[in-house]
Amino acid sequence: MNSLLDSLNEQQLLAVKTTDNPLRIIAGAGSGKTRVITTKIAYLINVKNIFPRKILAMTFTNKAAKEMKERIKKMLDNDNVNPFISTFHAFCARVLREECQAIGLDSKFLILDGNDQRSIIKKIIKEMKLNDDGSLNKFDRKALSKISFWKNELTEPDEALSNYENIEEKAFAKIYEKYQEHLLKHNSVDFDDLQILVYKIFRDHPDVLQKWRDRFDYVMVDEFQDTNEIQFDLIKFLTNGKNNLTVVGDPDQTIYSWRGAKIQIIMDFHKTYANAVTVVLNENYRSTKQILNLANDFIEHNKQREKKTIFTNNAGGEKAKLKEFASRYGEAKFVANEINRLVTEQNYRFGDVFILYRINAWSQEFEKTLDNAKIPYQLIGSIKFRERKVIKDSIALLKSVAIRDDLSLERALKLTPKVGGVTIEKIFNLASEKQLPLFDLIIDEENSIKQVTKNLDKLRNTFIHAKTMFEANESVVKILKYLIIESGYETIVKTLDDKDRNEWKNIEALFDQLENFEKSFNPELYGEENMTLAFLQEESLASNEDDETESNRVSLLTIHSAKGLENKVVFVVGLNRDIFPSKNSMLTISEFEEERRALYVALTRAKEVLYISYIKGEYSHLSSGTLIESKFVKELNSDLYSYESNLFVRHDGSVFGQNRTKLSQPLEEVVESKIKENDLVTHIMFGDGVVIKKLGKQLQIAFNDPKYGVMVIAANNPVLSKK
Repeated sequence: MNSLLDSLNEQQLLAVKTTDNPLRIIAGAGSGKTRVITTKIAYLINVKNIFPRKILAMTFTNKAAKEMKERIKKMLDNDNVNPFISTFHAFCARVLREECQAIGLDSKFLILDGNDQRSIIKKIIKEMKLNDDGSLNKFDRKALSKISFWKNELTEPDEALSNYENIEEKAFAKIYEKYQEHLLKHNSVDFDDLQILVYKIFRDHPDVLQKWRDRFDYVMVDEFQDTNEIQFDLIKFLTNGKNNLTVVGDPDQTIYSWRGAKIQIIMDFHKTYANAVTVVLNENYRSTKQILNLANDFIEHNKQREKKTIFTNNAGGEKAKLKEFASRYGEAKFVANEINRLVTEQNYRFGDVFILYRINAWSQEFEKTLDNAKIPYQLIGSIKFRERKVIKDSIALLKSVAIRDDLSLERALKLTPKVGGVTIEKIFNLASEKQLPLFDLIIDEENSIKQVTKNLDKLRNTFIHAKTMFEANESVVKILKYLIIESGYETIVKTLDDKDRNEWKNIEALFDQLENFEKSFNPELYGEENMTLAFLQEESLASNEDDETESNRVSLLTIHSAKGLENKVVFVVGLNRDIFPSKNSMLTISEFEEERRALYVALTRAKEVLYISYIKGEYSHLSSGTLIESKFVKELNSDLYSYESNLFVRHDGSVFGQNRTKLSQPLEEVVESKIKENDLVTHIMFGDGVVIKKLGKQLQIAFNDPKYGVMVIAANNPVLSKK
């Protein structure tokens, strides 16, 4: 243990050893917070003699929880040490399994994922005939967002119905009412319910709350800046009257207010815990001094923050590079060329590179350009492994037998040849007439489902045998393989066309995942003896952040997806007005500061090399006008980066431009152009055209090439000239 403590800096050691007061750790970017958390858990076990299962540590992703568990086992050189480390949602699911009788919920409740929720909402909208004309675009997503808001405000459906503000909100309230009725009828909960129902149990059942308070001697919370009111209430319930709490976070990285995170929770921690101690981790072990100085200076523009000065002893490295481009194509082409240069000349790997953007739509040009350049890449936040159709189909087959929910059974029925939508509707109606759960109707001894269709014999027999395997708690892999093969789904997948035949490899990867789960399965940790149910619970609680990334590919991802990650080379692209900050972030000072924090997060992902870029002069529907630099560009200290303006990519892929160490003039300064309306012009990238209209310091030009059409370009653009 001493060797672990000796490796910590002074502030880290203080954070580990402070155990007699509520502790708030303000952990700057790259300051080793995970190391501090895991070392503190090891310290509590080895020095304070706290039994491992009496320590609760909560974070926001399964990936982070898994990393903590592995580090602690390695630190203590003991694979049998199992502190209770989980996400908030997994912790609440565990509590709910044990205490659900307090609210009249069956312990085998189904946890709905986002797709399940949308399916239910769409059915309700269809039943209510709210979208017959298709005019209510994305109505299901808007309804779900509003329902989530109401739930987190503890607003019940009847309250929502009596307090709506407009016709749309009234419709949402009616959907909310029917949605909750569906959940109750089908013994289901959604992600919001997991936390809210546990909150209500703790609030209304003091005996249950005391039981869970007594279960833990120490509570730790990672990424505390991302907590919402309900999560903070749960923490207060568990730690009330004790000094057994450590929270770790950074107000400068609060970028999830749209999920309900409130920066004031971490800022006002001392108001709740009057005797709290604050320790600031201010030594950065990730980035070079050049990168860190730029990020530190930039975030100083925010007023609502905990003042701290982050430093590093890594004095090497180059200044960040700020680059201006005439088009999105030029930006993407430069990035591709630069990645190839870094890989071939400086021994970087493709996997050492992140391309970060504020909105997903910005990735399009990079995907195309990287494809053309034969640079391997992956889109983080695109279709995840668990979102692929064959995986969802396979999980639906497993859930059909283990949980027997209507959504999974309907999906399984759709996989059956010669069973279409009309037949499925008749099956549901028959189940309703006979007052039987759908699964029971399918496996009914009398085989009464033959009244509707004779095409379910194979699925029926498969379900009957798989049910026996499930109840005997046989291997999850064995059950799933049986379901996939005997139901005929294997044949369906393997007879797909060449493009999709690799989908079988996805199913094989799922088998690997299940085998790994079985090897590590511990009923005590899951609070569940049945291996299949335990796996399905873990799967339902998985988040997009938990998906592994492949090793040697450039990663394209949004800034929000990059939080908690790092890489040697980072390109922060699309730093344009109306893109970053987004159009929706110009309403309040608070929202604008959150956008600034998002850029701070992006800058501090870089370990060695940082590029920042924006477009100037190209028209884009994304900004509803000509792209110009973001206000944030002007907030970056020009002494702390090198600047290269007027970069344009020739058709041969080469780049030319003007190099400067910093901005020698304001970015908005424009030299008066002599080009007039009706002039014939030529552009190095877009070819010949005619000036239709002069718009102040910009020109509206109709190019001869229909691929470019009419564009708005800066009048002083050096690659534009009169013919």
